[in-house]
Amino acid sequence: MIKLSLSPELAHAKDVGLKLREALKQQLTIIHERVEARKIAKLALAEVRNILAKEEEERTLNHIREESEAKAWERAEARLKEEGERIEKEDVEKAMERIRREKEEREKMVEVEEAKKTKKVEKDEVKADAEKKSHEKPIIEDDAKKVEKNGKGKESKKAAAKKKL
Repeated sequence: MIKLSLSPELAHAKDVGLKLREALKQQLTIIHERVEARKIAKLALAEVRNILAKEEEERTLNHIREESEAKAWERAEARLKEEGERIEKEDVEKAMERIRREKEEREKMVEVEEAKKTKKVEKDEVKADAEKKSHEKPIIEDDAKKVEKNGKGKESKKAAAKKKL
């Protein structure tokens, strides 16, 4: 075999080239690692941004939902209040109507009682008049008969009528 010997300058240049090549490979590997790290960082950052955006959207939706629920509760409370007022008003109206009917019934009962009393008084008066007349008639008739028997006639009847009044 033949050994070629390289000149020391050429050997030195070859060593420098190999070292330079090795350094460049190392630099290129570092650059590739950095590029990959940047890609990974960008992907991670995009993922974090997506997660934050979703959380913000959920917070916004929760806030909107809470506001909607609060408004719904307010509307429900307002409806309940209105319904309660309406029911209370109806109850008051019913009570007033019941009181009015009871008053009318009491007034009718008073009128009926007064009518009964009036009828009773009238009956009593009629009875009293009837009793007076029944007592007076026989007396008047007896007096008239006596007068007629005694012969006094028409004047005696007139006198009896005046006595009656």
